[in-house]
Amino acid sequence: MAGKVIDVPYSINENDPNFTVGADIAAGVATGVEHLLGTFLCPEGLRVVVIPTSTLAMYLKDLEAAPAEFGDGIPIRVAHVDSAGAFTLDRIKSVYGSVKAFADVNSMKKFEDKFAIGEREKLLIYSTPASGSSIDVSACRFEIRCRRISKLLSI
Repeated sequence: MAGKVIDVPYSINENDPNFTVGADIAAGVATGVEHLLGTFLCPEGLRVVVIPTSTLAMYLKDLEAAPAEFGDGIPIRVAHVDSAGAFTLDRIKSVYGSVKAFADVNSMKKFEDKFAIGEREKLLIYSTPASGSSIDVSACRFEIRCRRISKLLSI
């Protein structure tokens, strides 16, 4: 017998058990170099679908400076890596100011293309801090609003 497909809203965020937060970066360490903020690893039995209405929001916090929030012009990037680690596609390249809204869907950064993240594929979130900046990755927040597709098996 065929199984039933379940398609429901899903949120990939820093609290997702499949999301691994990157390491904090102290000021002056590899300044101007892109740093990994977090990795979502799609587990077996799950498929995540990102559609053009799916959104990305994040809050980036400086480890040492006050005010703690990053400036709007800091580059950010979301990359999609296949299960073999052989192919990487950029899904969003933007700046922090365009992704820091969590409450207003109309001002959130939207993905441009539809794509699926299959079993053992990854989404990687990067940022390039300004000179002399640091990143308190453990205090940053991330959210990708998308769809979760799984299959219920019939016996």
